[in-house]
Amino acid sequence: MAGISAAVRCCPVNSPVEVQPSLNYNCAFAAVAVNRDSTAKDEGDAFAQLFDCSRSVYYSQPNRRFIWGLACCGSKVNVCIFSNYRAFASPAIDMTDKAGRSELVRLLVGWSLCDNDRLGYDDTIVWNSELQCYEISVPCADRPGESVPYYASTLIAHAGRLFERHCRCFLATSTRPAAPVTEDNPLVPDCVIKDTWMERDRQLSEAVLDMESDCGKGSGSSCWPPEEFDISSLTERSEIGILRKIDARLRHRVDLDGRYPRILDGGWVFQGSDTQLVLDSTRLILGDLDSAQQSRTPFCVHMRYAMTPIGEPLSNVRSVPELIVVLHDVMRCHAALYDECRILHRDISDNNILIVRLKSGGVHGMLIDFDYAIDVTVPRQLARPEQIGTVPFMSVGNLERLPIPRTQLDDWESVIYLICWLGAFGINDESRVAGGNLPEHLDEIC
Repeated sequence: MAGISAAVRCCPVNSPVEVQPSLNYNCAFAAVAVNRDSTAKDEGDAFAQLFDCSRSVYYSQPNRRFIWGLACCGSKVNVCIFSNYRAFASPAIDMTDKAGRSELVRLLVGWSLCDNDRLGYDDTIVWNSELQCYEISVPCADRPGESVPYYASTLIAHAGRLFERHCRCFLATSTRPAAPVTEDNPLVPDCVIKDTWMERDRQLSEAVLDMESDCGKGSGSSCWPPEEFDISSLTERSEIGILRKIDARLRHRVDLDGRYPRILDGGWVFQGSDTQLVLDSTRLILGDLDSAQQSRTPFCVHMRYAMTPIGEPLSNVRSVPELIVVLHDVMRCHAALYDECRILHRDISDNNILIVRLKSGGVHGMLIDFDYAIDVTVPRQLARPEQIGTVPFMSVGNLERLPIPRTQLDDWESVIYLICWLGAFGINDESRVAGGNLPEHLDEIC
């Protein structure tokens, strides 16, 4: 583990005490940065090491919700937690003081005795050693409160940044493999599982707090949410709620089949046992924050859903005519979303357009990632002049945060920038040209 002093990992209780030959990011649940002195520079270097290591841990561990860290400088130790959008450090623990040593021992004992979810792991994503693949619990679409097991061996999108929504995507299937997954017996996926932490508004945070209090979560006598609560009411403004609305409105449009993702299962993720399930959120990880910390800490909720069909990245396009077909399909779908569903996407980019290859040899385009989409019939959402999207493809009004509502024209402007981008840098990996030379197909695109 280059750039990090040490790491902590979990071992069986009967494991012998011995020098470990190596550690890697796949097995570390806490990173440790050690410096001999405790100057301001040494402390800054230690925290920088932890930030760098934590990003690699998020990338390497698909079941990671948050990460612990220890910054050890001289005789002082700071305990750190790296969550989705913020990092927290405890006051320095003085190891020359008896009380300080007791605090560190309490932490180590706590780590040894607590459940996996308190170590930062996600108990709903587990490695099935018998089948040699991940077993992922996805909230059931038809039976609220229950989950459906999916199986995955390929991760196509990693959580590669420290502060973000930590979106991960798996190629998966709900069919249990009959034998262990190997190169000779590969898992055949039929859907994509998206696992993400979405920032929600403060009103939802307060609603969660109120409902947890009402159902007796603090006493440990029941679980959240209560049985009579309709969890779907919390998903209306999320990607899964928007996709369900789209599917309900456009299911009759056979010509748009496969041009947008269709939800199979999904919803909010819960942690805990069957008798004590709690919504997985920023509050579950960080506990009760004071008002100042709350105002600076985005409230995030853990979501997961299975979608179909499976597409390929836009960089896999094989020709300019194929690119034209894909972009035509996507923007035809975009127009239908606005006209018939009153949904505005707001993030047209190369990453949010996929190619779906048909058995007949043809292709069509698919518009994905509705995390930033809005319902234009909700005035409060439409009037918000927030900067949303992917920077190279943002409209001028979006990029400059102009105080005007976003419209369809902003997304069409993004398409123009995307075409210019592809024309300048190449339509696929093979046509990328180094040294600033224009691709040979630029005239064809124009």
